[in-house]
Amino acid sequence: MKESLRDVITGEVSLEYFVRRFSEGWKIASIEWFKEALAESSAGVDQQTALPYGLKVSGNCVVEENPLESTVLLLILEQIIREKRITEIAVALNEQGLPTRAGTAWSPTDVFNLLPRLIEAGPSLLKSPAWQERRPNLHSSVPQTN
Repeated sequence: MKESLRDVITGEVSLEYFVRRFSEGWKIASIEWFKEALAESSAGVDQQTALPYGLKVSGNCVVEENPLESTVLLLILEQIIREKRITEIAVALNEQGLPTRAGTAWSPTDVFNLLPRLIEAGPSLLKSPAWQERRPNLHSSVPQTN
């Protein structure tokens, strides 16, 4: 039968501590490390960046739509329907002054990296009132194939 012991360390650990435990017959099974988080990486910042694009945490801690990011997703969807290239979509986003979540200009890679999120959010985007307003304008500008 094996015994286990868990020591909660509140101060510095010395070599003597390990020597004493080894001399008593104990063997190390695991070591858990931690450190205090920096102020810049507060839970709010991490939580916001971990949210899927197009969503935000409201003041009362409810996940809700992020209007700016939803506009970006709608514009990307619209441009894809118009058969625009990813580079053209990045240019269009920048021309409209819509920044990335990090506040930078859009690159083709940024747009490409959003495609999985666009697929995920697509069904709700297509049902949104904002999309219904854009939809009539799309039919006249989509290239027709014969």
